[in-house]
Amino acid sequence: MRGFYSRVAVAALAGALLISTGPSARADYPNDRPIRVVLGFPAGGGADILARWWVEKLKEVSGATVILENKPGNSGNLAADMVAKSKPDGYTLMFAASASMGASRFLYKNLPYDSQKDFIPITTLAQLPFSLTVAAKSPINTVAELTAYLRAKAPKATYGWSVTSALASSVLYVNAEKLEITPVNYKATGAAVSDVGAGEVDFAFADLPFTLGQQRAGRIKILAVTSDKRSAGAPDIPTMAEAGVPAATTAPWWGAYAPVGTPPEIVAQLEEWFNKAVLLPSTKEFLVTQGADPLPGTSEQMKVKLQEAVDSWRQVTTLAKIQPQ
Repeated sequence: MRGFYSRVAVAALAGALLISTGPSARADYPNDRPIRVVLGFPAGGGADILARWWVEKLKEVSGATVILENKPGNSGNLAADMVAKSKPDGYTLMFAASASMGASRFLYKNLPYDSQKDFIPITTLAQLPFSLTVAAKSPINTVAELTAYLRAKAPKATYGWSVTSALASSVLYVNAEKLEITPVNYKATGAAVSDVGAGEVDFAFADLPFTLGQQRAGRIKILAVTSDKRSAGAPDIPTMAEAGVPAATTAPWWGAYAPVGTPPEIVAQLEEWFNKAVLLPSTKEFLVTQGADPLPGTSEQMKVKLQEAVDSWRQVTTLAKIQPQ
């Protein structure tokens, strides 16, 4: 009998050890390995400016080593594909915009990943409007003046776009005003806005953090923002609704993602860290200077917002009669 109880005790101890060292115990996360955050856009743009802030704040609140990896290409799809195929251990994450995660399935054939099935949303981070820009030397100063100019120039009018949020804003504006215009696709936002400044294309929508810097440098001017209210960082710039085109109102947001299969306790830890970073007073101050607003949230709330982004893009691509390429 004594041997029986000894065996029971040993079995119980072994079970306890299995529980304490099994998948539910992630006390060693993160260990001495760096957390890699992948961004599907090049260094120097508005997305990169925001991403580098979040990386630094994640370091601050977690004490972990965190590095940002820029992997531009194919409107963020190269980065998304790489992260989707990464080991789901919490050491490879992704920052991505709602537009790219909501739109890609409607814009590209044979997409090698599914934004809803291959990723776990961690949390939303920030909401930022896009902005309608024209050349600084242009005599156009309002959206109404731009619309009149584009009508007069048709069918030779053009607009530039590089990322999906810019395309959505452009499509909604052009459709609402019934304009005859030719889109010009660019590989990067900087190139599209540069050509606006040079007068090569008539206008472009681009993220406000980037265009505010370009406006300060005297290269372009901003006519309106796409959000439903004026940006705290640029209160003098009207919304598209105030400018007479409410149908062009969009509210892109950024969030953090992990590959599907990442343990829920790691996702919960990352969600906690990111929300601490979002709620820091320094974060709010920084985002205001960049024309963005803090957007804390939960993994479950972000899943709902991602579904809304997918539904919105289904509508936009149908409206614009865009076929996946």
